[in-house]
Amino acid sequence: MKPKIPLYAIGAYCTLQAIAIFFAVDILVPQVFNTTPEGMEIAILMHYGMAPAFLMMGLVALFATKFELSSQRQVLLAFIIGYLPLFGVFYYFTGLDVMNAGMETLAPDFICFALALFAYIKPKI
Repeated sequence: MKPKIPLYAIGAYCTLQAIAIFFAVDILVPQVFNTTPEGMEIAILMHYGMAPAFLMMGLVALFATKFELSSQRQVLLAFIIGYLPLFGVFYYFTGLDVMNAGMETLAPDFICFALALFAYIKPKI
């Protein structure tokens, strides 16, 4: 698989996630969290803090589509390494009463990870 495909997928997903957080965090957070109003406010503030990181990750992935193949693979490897601890955190979150998120919420992340892993292992020019 060409590394550009997962880079576009990850880039679009992260960028859209950042935009959704900036413009719809008040709608999204109550769907994912089951907590007090103070807990909701903390979750909203934390999401506002994470939105720039998602935007940076998305833009790096999108800009990396213009890199040489070896550099694209390095960016994919960075995403693969970053996804591994994220999946551990997701697993922990699914067991908490305060979270309404299930495995279906994480499906886009699993798809991006699988694409990145496949393109890293079997890159095509």
